[in-house]
Amino acid sequence: MADQAEKLKELAAKKDIKSNNLSHKVRVITITSGKGGVGKSNMTVNLALALAQMGKRVVIFDADFGLANVDILLGLIPRYNMHHVVSGDKQLQEIILKGPLGVHIVPGSTGLLEMANLNGFQRQQLLKQLLELERSAEIILIDTGAGISKSVLGFITAADDVLLITNPEPTSITDAYGIAKIISKYQLQQEVKLVVNQVKNIQEGEDVAQRFSRVAHNYLRLPVDYLGCVLCDSVVARSVREQHPFFIAYPNSKAAECIDRIANNLVEPYSLKVQGGEGMSGFFRKIAKIFS
Repeated sequence: MADQAEKLKELAAKKDIKSNNLSHKVRVITITSGKGGVGKSNMTVNLALALAQMGKRVVIFDADFGLANVDILLGLIPRYNMHHVVSGDKQLQEIILKGPLGVHIVPGSTGLLEMANLNGFQRQQLLKQLLELERSAEIILIDTGAGISKSVLGFITAADDVLLITNPEPTSITDAYGIAKIISKYQLQQEVKLVVNQVKNIQEGEDVAQRFSRVAHNYLRLPVDYLGCVLCDSVVARSVREQHPFFIAYPNSKAAECIDRIANNLVEPYSLKVQGGEGMSGFFRKIAKIFS
């Protein structure tokens, strides 16, 4: 873990230096949670659709290696994943799934981690393919597994932003704080963005966010940017059963309206800043280095 932490900290520092680069093309957002069952993947899918409806070109990378289910939520059946790309059996464009509103999905499997085993030539060939995809994307959403693992910490470090999902349950909040603590300790990000899911009302979401932000500030010196909450809504469970995301299946629902506000909060402040970064290919260069 010590060696891993040093790699993460080194890359985080380099990322800060390179943030002045004005050639940023793609914004990479890692979406994670302290524990399972908080609606992280459902949030990823519906947020992607909301961003797409705003005119953004969005790609979802399903990096939840244990319980990958982005495709299931969209009613899609992947034949191939990143493992087939890394092994050279398929080109990146051949594995991409096309979802609603032009959202593209890249099934991850363990192929993202397998990049560490590629030789220099193989890695360059893969990066060329990633650059091609980068030209057609503005926002990449990385849907990670829940909890703290080597892969999750790698995706947190390599991303431009981290979106932390929790719900009002004490165990969920505690586990989300655990991730924030690691981020602060190893300086993986300068701040985290927070969404509180499955709340009874707007006030409950604000209360959770205020408590979380206060503790993160006082004990971790880690700023928390609260993007909003998603109200409990029966259409959420119904849309999962129907494999049809609620943002498009039930656009007038309370949950869909909440997602729309979160998407706006995610995009509008960002557009006012001069942002830098290395885009998607830079993200995967970092991932390959972390896992090597």
